[in-house]
Amino acid sequence: KAPRWQQRLSDGTVLLSQFAFIFGMLGVYILSAGRGFGMLFFETQWCLPVWTGVACAVVLPLQMGSHQTLVWLNIATLSGTVLIPLCYYQVFGTDEIRGTGDGSVVRWTPVEEFDSSKVLSSLSTFAFGMTSQFMLVEIIAEMKEPDELPRAYIHQSAPFQLAAFVVAGLGGYYYFGDQAWGMINDNLPFNLSIRLAAFCLLIHMLITYVIKGVVISRVFFFSFAGRLWGDVPRVEECWRARILWNFIGIVLLAWVWVFTNLVPFFSDAVDLLGASLTPISCFLMPIAMYLRFLYDAGPEVRSRVPWWEWILMAMTLALALLLVFFGTASSLGNLREHWKNSGYPFQCHCTGLWDTCECSAGHAGMLDQCPSQDVGGHTLAG
Repeated sequence: KAPRWQQRLSDGTVLLSQFAFIFGMLGVYILSAGRGFGMLFFETQWCLPVWTGVACAVVLPLQMGSHQTLVWLNIATLSGTVLIPLCYYQVFGTDEIRGTGDGSVVRWTPVEEFDSSKVLSSLSTFAFGMTSQFMLVEIIAEMKEPDELPRAYIHQSAPFQLAAFVVAGLGGYYYFGDQAWGMINDNLPFNLSIRLAAFCLLIHMLITYVIKGVVISRVFFFSFAGRLWGDVPRVEECWRARILWNFIGIVLLAWVWVFTNLVPFFSDAVDLLGASLTPISCFLMPIAMYLRFLYDAGPEVRSRVPWWEWILMAMTLALALLLVFFGTASSLGNLREHWKNSGYPFQCHCTGLWDTCECSAGHAGMLDQCPSQDVGGHTLAG
């Protein structure tokens, strides 16, 4: 019963936020895969833009066909990305990782003072990590029994995601306190452990890109195929469809590579997406549509909504608006600061990728080798 302009506004808002979020999320995956390549081959001194380009080149041929059997490999590599660093910290400890070179040991504070910027960053990261609305329609379309989605998501998918976040977050904080930074494997020294963790990260990110990149690629493919030929042929059976599918994949990867190098910092990219776009798709628009439904349904239906549900909706709206405005502003401020201190877009970001004092003086295990070096982020010209 909503006016036509409201329907168009809601459709456009959801479509724009969904596409922008998926596009940015694919950039995070390529960025992580590029860093995975760099950490796997840390003795090969290639810059981050080059490694992200290599990741794009590797993922391009994987976009063709079905890769359902890779789901379990994806779960295994995700587990390896988290568990390998934690096992290393448990077995070898963390005291020797950041030695000062004079026999003393750096100490960590397990609990830090309240910081609104860090709270906003944490909320944005959590919102980014737990969001799933961009994939649910695709998952429902592939399910033999779509009615089973709520049970499968609540009892299987969401607990696994939450457990992975808790283990990685609390595990890293347990070992490093407020000295932990970036991804959990960024705190590993340059040895076999970081290569193994980087390999798991690399495979996990490549598979995840392929699985989730299908969502946006399929939308463009159906749209263009319908306009060109009037119907949508199967990619496996039509050479024209294969050409179109590959063209869409190449163009998408090119734009993703550009975005990746515009925001070449993992935490900043995640925070920006989690603050600016996730609340719109996951909180604001669903609640707005639900409230419109209650308005159209009349007072009898509205009266059956329990009071605590209204309170939860109000709290959710407040959190969403907080993230959209203050969280986005905080993320952009952090990004500008990192551009200034660690290098601007498309520069040779090498921090944590090269085992040199010039790039990674502050990296785990490097302080003994580089006692007089600046430990901040580094980038090289070119």
